[in-house]
Amino acid sequence: MSFSHVGHTANLERIEFEGAIYHVLRVDRADFSRLDLRWLGQDGKPLGSFGPLLQEAARQGRRIEFATNAGIYERGPKPCGLTIAGGKELVPLNLAKGEGNFYLHPNGVFYLDDQTGAGVMTGAEYGQSGLQPRLATQSGPILLRQGKIHPAFNFNSPNRRLRNAVGVRASDGQVVFVMSDREDRVKGRVTFHQLSRFFLHLGCQDALFLDGDISDFLFHPPAGAAVTPNTFAGMFVLWK
Repeated sequence: MSFSHVGHTANLERIEFEGAIYHVLRVDRADFSRLDLRWLGQDGKPLGSFGPLLQEAARQGRRIEFATNAGIYERGPKPCGLTIAGGKELVPLNLAKGEGNFYLHPNGVFYLDDQTGAGVMTGAEYGQSGLQPRLATQSGPILLRQGKIHPAFNFNSPNRRLRNAVGVRASDGQVVFVMSDREDRVKGRVTFHQLSRFFLHLGCQDALFLDGDISDFLFHPPAGAAVTPNTFAGMFVLWK
């Protein structure tokens, strides 16, 4: 996991729940303006990973507090579904049928508007919503919608993987990023149902799976930090 513990942020937590270990990063409403979504660099080409993201941030004179991969992608790397950054739609909503986690309907959309707040809804709901958020990512499957776990998830599933996801706390609209522990190959490997229950434990009624084994968190990277090579499409960034 690409954690660099330089400085201190009270919002980063390590929580053990039902035999699994999770890392949790919370973004309060007061900090929504610092949360960003990046896919393309200034040259219009995909950034592709944390390394180019850090390099571009340095060129812009900006510092990253936290970053994580946003959603499932295809060749390019190009997001499989809706991607909105800076209020501009870069990839349209995708409600097609297909194979793989993204197409395990209902999939979902996480969105954030600085005025009205953040939310998670199914892709179909979003298509009818008329929302025009500042940022959004579509991924799948949706974990929770209005407190209900995705109907395809099995409590006793043997499919345990590294996973990350994002949810919205019902009480105050706080955005909650979660990733199971990368290093612990037992407690850090969780099922979809298990991850969904953890979001319920955190007070979220709506949550969206982002991705599996490639997932990573970047936390307080120092200038010039070396990061583990990886491939992402969209990346969430919390600027300092």
